[in-house]
Amino acid sequence: MAKDYDTIPDVEGGSSPAPEPTFISKLIAETFGTAVLTQIGCGGLCAALYLGNAQGTFQCAALWILGATLGVYATGAISGGHLNPAVSFSFALVRPGDFSFALLLPYIAAQVLGGIIAGCLNYAIYASAIENYEAGLGDTFIRGSAESIQSAAAFGDFYSLSPNVSGWGHAFFIEAFGTAFLTFCIFAVTNPKNNVPSGAIAPIVGIAIGSMIVMLGNLTGYVLNFVIVIFVFISTHCFQLLTMAM
Repeated sequence: MAKDYDTIPDVEGGSSPAPEPTFISKLIAETFGTAVLTQIGCGGLCAALYLGNAQGTFQCAALWILGATLGVYATGAISGGHLNPAVSFSFALVRPGDFSFALLLPYIAAQVLGGIIAGCLNYAIYASAIENYEAGLGDTFIRGSAESIQSAAAFGDFYSLSPNVSGWGHAFFIEAFGTAFLTFCIFAVTNPKNNVPSGAIAPIVGIAIGSMIVMLGNLTGYVLNFVIVIFVFISTHCFQLLTMAM
């Protein structure tokens, strides 16, 4: 039976459709796509915070738009280009005929792995810049203390850094709204009744992410993707333990 929906529609042009990707191919694609999205997006934040190369939210949002667009373009035809556990869960819940719940946990595991890879890459690239930045915070700065979230802000999202967020409940609402907006946009552009060209889906998703970053980024950091939080915790702690061992 033909599917009513698809995450990324087949490319137009009259060519015969490619064979169904294997299960492993889908997981590799999700890992790679999430790594691309996270490395470019958080890499821009690293450049802004540690190097001072970007000024303002719009420049950082532009890199997230680029990362999302490239990530979805690269993986959409293979895995659907979810790159986000919230997106995968939404498809499993609303469109189970297109994305089975049996794929949910493997997809999330692949996305987490992609985030960890991106975190390790960014840490390796900016390690010296991070040390120089932390040295400028004063002699009282201790990595791993509560105050170190100021240095870790480029890798994760800490609503406590914003004086305009009243507490965790407010932060939860902001993140829930942003994630709901993103998934709504994805469902809208992938609905065949809207006749959105397949080549336009990736940039539209990227623009949706960029819009929410401009609106919400200075409040909670707009994580919208818990993979980003997990990868920063795992990758940075692994690097810290490795440094101590050496």
